[in-house]
Parts: sequence; C-alpha cells; structure tokens
Amino acid sequence: MILSSIKQTLIDFIFPPHCLVCGKETESENICEDCKRKIKFMEYPLIEHDGRKFFYSITYYEGVMEKIIKKMKFYRLKSLSKDLSNMISNFIYKENISFDAIGYVPMTRKELLERKFNQTYLIAKEISKMYNKPLIKGLKKIKTTRKQVGLSKKEREENLKNVFTIEEKIKGNILLIDDVYTTGSTARELVKSVYRKTEGNIIFIAVSRKMN
Repeated sequence: MILSSIKQTLIDFIFPPHCLVCGKETESENICEDCKRKIKFMEYPLIEHDGRKFFYSITYYEGVMEKIIKKMKFYRLKSLSKDLSNMISNFIYKENISFDAIGYVPMTRKELLERKFNQTYLIAKEISKMYNKPLIKGLKKIKTTRKQVGLSKKEREENLKNVFTIEEKIKGNILLIDDVYTTGSTARELVKSVYRKTEGNIIFIAVSRKMN
C-alpha cells in the first residue's frame, strides 16, 4: 500500500496530471475547475413525463461537455466515465430519484468490436457501484443499425424500431443511462422495450442533450 502510494507520487511528479479537456495541469482530476465551471446545466432537466416513464437530461451538449463526451467515445478516454457518473449521481441526489436496477444502451457484437467499448455501460457500472444496485442482465440490441448522425428524426425512429429486447422481468423502478439525447429516438425505443418487463417507474437519464 505504501509502495503503491510512493509509486503514484513519483509518477505524478514526473508526469503531472492534466485536464483531459484543455490540457491544463491539475491536482489529480480528469477535468480542471475552469472547464467544470464552463459546463452548462439544464435549467429544466425533465424532457418528458408519460405515466411511469420519465426522461431527463442534465447538461447541454456543447462546448466543454461536447468535448468530454467526444474524448471519451472517440479517443477512448474511459476514465471520464467516472466524471459523467458523478454528474448523474449528483442529479439523482438532487431530484431524490429512487431506483432498484440500472440499464444502459446496449450495442450489438459488431458495434462493440468497432467501438472497442460501450461508454454507456461504463457510466452505468460506476452508478451501480455507487448505489450498490444491480445492472440489468439480458438487455440486448438485436441488430446493427446505421449511425444516427445525419439522419432525420423519422429516419432515426425507423432505424431503431424494435432493435432492443430484454429477456427477463424486472422488479421495482429502473434507471436507464445514456450519454447524449438528440431526438429521443434511442431513449423512447429503449424505454419501450423495458416498459413491457416491469411494473415500476422507468427513469431515463442522459448526461447531455443536443438541442439542434
């Protein structure tokens, strides 16, 4: 334990930690305080409420927030999943959200091989550890779809129609995690598949929302 601490101190001295967004030297955080202050949070995070279904987004997908998510997804900076999960955890506490199990947007095997990892799984796993709640098993994406970027709202809906499935019934309230909410096609399709398998509330939370 002591040797490990000394080793980390030496590494930090030789290679001081830097902000993964702007490159500025930090104490130990992935994101410096200046960048954190530039994140724009939603004044009204509730996007939609329909019976047992709740859809939220926490931040605007622009500026620093856009850089954080892109660096995680496309530069494979997996450690940023902890920063994003902390944002969600703070939101859960603030809104007094209660849940019993956690799900995320699944990928097909082909998509996972291309991306190398599922960023929503990493975020959900961190939340699972924080709250000691299980990740939902058997939530799958059954066919590879076209990339959503550049598609119209109608094309996005058709692209994702009936692509998610879940094998087991789930008790209690379900928390579903995504990184970016654009038109809501992914959110609604995923919630629809889970809705059939639970009598509890379904709370969908996206870290960020693209407004145009």
